[in-house]
Amino acid sequence: MATAQKLILFFNFQSAVVFPNKISTEQQSLMLVKRLLAVAVSCITYLRGIFPESAYGTRYMDDVCVKILREDKNCPGSTQLVKWYVNYSAYITLP
Repeated sequence: MATAQKLILFFNFQSAVVFPNKISTEQQSLMLVKRLLAVAVSCITYLRGIFPESAYGTRYMDDVCVKILREDKNCPGSTQLVKWYVNYSAYITLP
């Protein structure tokens, strides 16, 4: 569960503004790309039914419900994918 919490805190999905209306700095742009990638991977795996429902957490962005992949002790595949993503996203940096 610690990795999933890192993923959520890293992308700050608990904040009121998940995707800001205006991007004014390179750092904000980088964070947006990371968030979009996390949402894209989660949506693809959810819609394809790759992992069970328990492997996803629910987040709301405005009026849209989004399933975000999280670590699930009963699903080692989702745990591994979350760990890979957290480790990979740490290497996405500005030049």
